[in-house]
Amino acid sequence: MKLRTVVALELALPLAVVAVWWIVSDDSSSPYFPPLREILTAFVDTWMRGRNLDVLGMTLLTFGVGYAIAIALGITAGVLLAASRAAADFIAPLLEFLRALPAIALVPAFISALGTDMRMRVSIVVFASVWPVLLNTIDGVRGLDPVIRDGVQVFRVPRLQDLLFVTLPGASPQIFAGLRVGLALSLIAVIVTEMVASAEGVGAFARAAQFSFDIPGMWTAIILMGVVGFALNKSFALIEKRILRWHYRMRAVAS
Repeated sequence: MKLRTVVALELALPLAVVAVWWIVSDDSSSPYFPPLREILTAFVDTWMRGRNLDVLGMTLLTFGVGYAIAIALGITAGVLLAASRAAADFIAPLLEFLRALPAIALVPAFISALGTDMRMRVSIVVFASVWPVLLNTIDGVRGLDPVIRDGVQVFRVPRLQDLLFVTLPGASPQIFAGLRVGLALSLIAVIVTEMVASAEGVGAFARAAQFSFDIPGMWTAIILMGVVGFALNKSFALIEKRILRWHYRMRAVAS
């Protein structure tokens, strides 16, 4: 399928939704659902003239730092736990308990321990997104082809080279599956945390706009985070497609 066709198909439904929203809301007199043209005008004034770039920047910074820590922590711990089944079995009950906890439920505890600054928000993002990375890394490492694993032992490949050139590349399809889930959870965590316990970021902006009855402003924050989430997911998909090119080729040959 040609790239132009793919882009057209991806844009068709969003454009249709925008068109329907525009038509349905055009003569709306509800203060809670203003016409889309008013929202878009407010969006341009609020976000596209450089007035609130620091607000968006704070949200992206919190997301980026928290997500990066979750990736490093999840992959490192996942590789270590996959190498030792006894250690994994020992720590499994604690992991299952912690990953079942909603990150938002821990906000009061994190506020008590860390305050309401960026450390608290980053910690919530890490807690929310580390589990899919960790569990998918464990499954990916354990699921390596036994033939490959035997070859590593027969040729006595050094551990560092085994990790960098065999284990991590072999487990990368599942690791990327965990990273994709973690990306979405990180975005949710940062916005909800800003709404609940922060005066900075897009989430706090949306809450302040709602409380001050600036309903178009509130909608602009919602639309902005949708656009940011879409852009991040598309960027992630491009990176994943490039790094896992070998994996997709193998699947195509196998099918």
